[in-house]
Amino acid sequence: MIYSFKAMNTEFNVYQLETPVSKKVESWCYLVEETLSRFLPTSELSQLNSLNGRLFLPSKMLYEAVKTASYYYNETNGIFNPFLYHSIQTLGYDQSFEQLPNNQLPQEVAAFDAVNPIMIHKGMRSIQLASNVGLDLGGIAKGWSIQQMANQLKKKGTSLGAIDGGGDIVTWGPASKHWSIALSHPFDLSKNLMSIKVKSNSGIATSSVGKRLWKVNGHTHHHIIDGRISNPSSSELLQVTVVSEDLTVSEVYAKCMLILGWDAGLRLAKMHHPSLEVIAVTKEGKVLIEKNVKGQVYHYGYSPRAI
Repeated sequence: MIYSFKAMNTEFNVYQLETPVSKKVESWCYLVEETLSRFLPTSELSQLNSLNGRLFLPSKMLYEAVKTASYYYNETNGIFNPFLYHSIQTLGYDQSFEQLPNNQLPQEVAAFDAVNPIMIHKGMRSIQLASNVGLDLGGIAKGWSIQQMANQLKKKGTSLGAIDGGGDIVTWGPASKHWSIALSHPFDLSKNLMSIKVKSNSGIATSSVGKRLWKVNGHTHHHIIDGRISNPSSSELLQVTVVSEDLTVSEVYAKCMLILGWDAGLRLAKMHHPSLEVIAVTKEGKVLIEKNVKGQVYHYGYSPRAI
């Protein structure tokens, strides 16, 4: 049983859910887009970004999403950085990806130097950005919102299901249930790189620097921005898949791995989430796998080799 729809510029597939429940997932994803998109001038996030440092009283959704993004910004020492709105706008990614022009004129990108980019007032449940800071939740909103919906469905008694938002996947069900997941091939979209079987209650996120590309003065840019240089990341990794018990964790650390590279990225990820597992492909085509006996992957359907 599969239910499909498009939201957040992404194809969604919902598995094993009754149609009324699947429609609730669809409605939730539309609401997330309307609230958290930086491309919609009427979104609540756009309102926050327009305030130039003034206090903002957000909805529960925006408050929780921003609080989560800020938490992982601190946990990763700024490697995951949701405060790069101005940098990515300047780099040319200033509208929904399918609307970007083929080529743009270059602009100088200022380094990100905000010491305290945000203040979250827990008592008031309010948010205050530094005057020179804007929020871009594109690196976490999809995974966070899918995980939130899965949590809600489980609490309400939906005992089995999976939600796939363009390769960001959450699964849940009884302990005996295993899910087969096909990972995309970074060099040939008509093929799969490999398949894995994961335990129920898993979060699988894949990020790549080979997608969402645009050109500025003939030079190709991608959307994974390294906040230390306010420019696209340049590590040896092309694609990273992270598997953990929580999709938000997986999404954050897939991006951190792309930015830092295999060794430094793995050290950071394992410091905070020692049981997560990683499948990465380098730009030269080498497949790297970090397994964990306490992790979520039950079976790897691939022998690591160059592709």
